Amino acid sequence: MNACAQLAKEQPDTLFIAWFSDTAKKYKAFFIEKGLNENSIAETRLLHAAQLQSHTPVFVEHYPLNAKELAFAENWNIKNIIVYSAMDEPLFKHFGSDKMIPLIKLLGMKESESIEHSYLTESIIKGQEKIAEKMIVEQSANSQGEWMERNLNAPVV
Repeated sequence: MNACAQLAKEQPDTLFIAWFSDTAKKYKAFFIEKGLNENSIAETRLLHAAQLQSHTPVFVEHYPLNAKELAFAENWNIKNIIVYSAMDEPLFKHFGSDKMIPLIKLLGMKESESIEHSYLTESIIKGQEKIAEKMIVEQSANSQGEWMERNLNAPVV
C-alpha cells in the first residue's frame, strides 16, 4: 500500500484498480489517511474505459485467474500492465509465500522494495493456471481471501 501511495504522489495520473470491493475500500481509507485522492482507486466491476483515457492503470492485486485478468485488459491497447502485489496476499500465501518472506528479509530486502522479473511473472501465471485447473464453478467474493476460500477450500457438492 505504501508503494502505491508513493506512486500516487509521484504520478497523480495513476488509476489504481482493485479486483475486489474489500481491497478498494481498504485502499480508499489508506489514501484518505495519507491525504491522497481516494478517487484514484477504482473497482474493476465499476470501471469504465473512459476512466483509463487520461490515466496510467496499476492493479493493486492479482485476480486468482489469469484468464480473467487477460480478458479484462485485452481491449485497452496497453503493452505492459503493472500489478502491485504483496507476498502476504492470500493468492501468494496459497503457494507458500509465508516461507519466502523470511528469506527475502534475510537477503536484506526492505518491505517496500519491489521485485520485478519475468520469472516472477511466469510463476504467478503458472500459479493462476493451477488454481483454474482446480475450479469447477467460480463463486464471486468481496476479497481475494474470500475468493480463495470459496473457490478452492469449499467442499465439492
